[in-house]
Amino acid sequence: MRLTKVLLFHKRSTYQLQAVEFRDERFIQLLEEEHQTVNRVQNAHWEHVNTLERLANELASRKIKVDTKTRSTLDHKIKNIDLLISVGGDGTFLDASHYLESIPILGINSATSSSFGHLCLANKDNMAPVLDQIIKASILPTELLRLEVSLNGKTLPQYALNEVLVAHTNPAGTSRYIINADGSEEEQLSSGVWISTPTGSTGASVAAGGSILPIDSRQFQYIVREPYLRPGQHKKVTKGIVKDSAQIKMISQMRTGAIYIDGQHIEYPFKLGDELIIKVSSVNLCAFVDRKMNDRFLNEKAYKMTK
Repeated sequence: MRLTKVLLFHKRSTYQLQAVEFRDERFIQLLEEEHQTVNRVQNAHWEHVNTLERLANELASRKIKVDTKTRSTLDHKIKNIDLLISVGGDGTFLDASHYLESIPILGINSATSSSFGHLCLANKDNMAPVLDQIIKASILPTELLRLEVSLNGKTLPQYALNEVLVAHTNPAGTSRYIINADGSEEEQLSSGVWISTPTGSTGASVAAGGSILPIDSRQFQYIVREPYLRPGQHKKVTKGIVKDSAQIKMISQMRTGAIYIDGQHIEYPFKLGDELIIKVSSVNLCAFVDRKMNDRFLNEKAYKMTK
């Protein structure tokens, strides 16, 4: 792969934000007390800084031109670069994905002591060989399925790489809606509905009782969270795996519902009578990831079932 220009997209650490920029008094007090709630924050900050420095040196040694953006300053689709490198954890990778269409992405886990980095192929220790493998095309990107979300006939600008959550805006509130999936339609009360991609199948959806899908699967799934059932009542549209040619439709019966895309940062109101359609996007994410990344969870799940 020809690498002449990359965009380095990185987070600002919790320590940098709370202690340096915002000067949060409570946060600083907890740091001074060496409180257990913040005891890893400084170490993670310096890991992150060292990773950024090492990456800058590796790119300079290969004569690759670098532009830099932080998570809070990127607000447009990325063009005219060869590769986007996200430096942080999975949240940084997900944020970056919303600004990409055809350009590939590589995730670098910048603080392995505090971040799992499921989507990050590289870290400070292996970034050099990974970059060389990308340049030599000895590793190739994987096409990751994303979801297209339409609200009242208008397609929303972000593709979901992990999942879409449809729920009441208040965590204690009841989610009320009509859902149409698998050719069946039901009126439901629940704590909300997860609609997840193969990439997101190892996160919230599996914790809610969903299935782990191979990372290159062309299917997605839905899981109803805590469906409310009266005595003798049964609901059949509570979870399922959906083919890439199908879609899920929901109609809101809430005054204050919401649609969350890949976490809490992207939120759209889902008000009474609003109609939502979720389907596979024609625009995949081109990503350098471990093609067997979800197998680790499948193996762990099988292991636990045998104990």
